[in-house]
Amino acid sequence: MERVFSAINKHKQNVLEHKLFQDVKKITRENVIEKMNIWAPLFVHLTMTFRDINQMFYHFPNPKNNLQKAINAHAEVDSTHWNMLKTDLQTLGIYNDVKNYGDAMDMIWLDAGAPIRNYMYSAIIRAQMCGENTFLRMTAMEAGETTVKMFFNTTKYIAELYEQETGKQLHYFGNQHIDSEVDNAVDLLIFEQKELNQETLEKALYIVDAHFDKFQHFLDYKYSITFPDKDQS
Repeated sequence: MERVFSAINKHKQNVLEHKLFQDVKKITRENVIEKMNIWAPLFVHLTMTFRDINQMFYHFPNPKNNLQKAINAHAEVDSTHWNMLKTDLQTLGIYNDVKNYGDAMDMIWLDAGAPIRNYMYSAIIRAQMCGENTFLRMTAMEAGETTVKMFFNTTKYIAELYEQETGKQLHYFGNQHIDSEVDNAVDLLIFEQKELNQETLEKALYIVDAHFDKFQHFLDYKYSITFPDKDQS
């Protein structure tokens, strides 16, 4: 697994150069509410799909060893993070805008969110590829966890601006979410020295490459709706 984790880290270093991570500091207190009202609804589908991925594809119903138990422990925690988003939607004043099923459907499946839904559907495909293989599940999970931590370490800045502007705390986009990710991280050391056969290794490296490729597109889209007047080149 050492080669797999090394590949994840290499991708991470490259993605950290993305303009979203650089330009997010240009968001100001004066426009943070507008930005959060654009961002937050697009995370409803993402968050609930992430919950399903953890419960349906990563979690082992009958874990047979410490590796599978470690994966389960993290998957169970990640499956609860949607509650933080629900709280943030209430704080943002968006929660009560949904009066009926039609409103909910319009918000969750609005055209503006299609690129983000596409990102999550690709995550489902990779999760399904793992089958019952513990090491492939760990690969897909850790690739995802790496990008989650990168992204939500960035949203902490926006949550801080929002609190400065309104006096209200955000949890999903703020410290509570990222702290949960860090505090409940899988112990990679128990996986690192495990030897993978060639077929599993090749599939694992493909999952890593595919994940970061899709994450790049995700960041590109987030940048385009956050800074619509800027050139992404």
